[in-house]
Amino acid sequence: MGVPRIKTKRKTRPACRFTTGTIRIELDNRHVSLPRLGRIRTHESTIKLSGRIQTGRARILSATVRYERGRWFVSFQVETAREMSRVSHPDTAVGIDLGVKHLAVLADSSGQTRYEPNPEHLDGALKLLRFHSRRVSRRQGPEAGSRRDGGRRPTANATRSTTG
Repeated sequence: MGVPRIKTKRKTRPACRFTTGTIRIELDNRHVSLPRLGRIRTHESTIKLSGRIQTGRARILSATVRYERGRWFVSFQVETAREMSRVSHPDTAVGIDLGVKHLAVLADSSGQTRYEPNPEHLDGALKLLRFHSRRVSRRQGPEAGSRRDGGRRPTANATRSTTG
């Protein structure tokens, strides 16, 4: 385990965790009740979580309140009961081949072959790179770290004057 680390309150994110006490979602699905803090309004609706709690398919284990980027956030740790889904063809085996041209090629024991298309993230990234490269190449101005003065590149504060 080692020597205990001393933590400073200036560098850590202000947060607290509630594991005991009354942690519940109010009936209007817009408020949360936490111990020591009371009733707090939520920004998002909690109708899905409260529906699962009322039917008995979920249980709140703890709530963590933290301060981040000027706002207070609450997150719940929830234990849910999920029903197992039945496999439609339990006696069928599937072979998967991952590739470049296709994301995956699926072949099952019945002889069917299915191709999953590649999401083509590279093509989208290259298109964005081309756009930004053209934008940078049009710029005229002092380069970072050089002593060259810029061309006639307009700055944000300067206005162009036209003479006739």
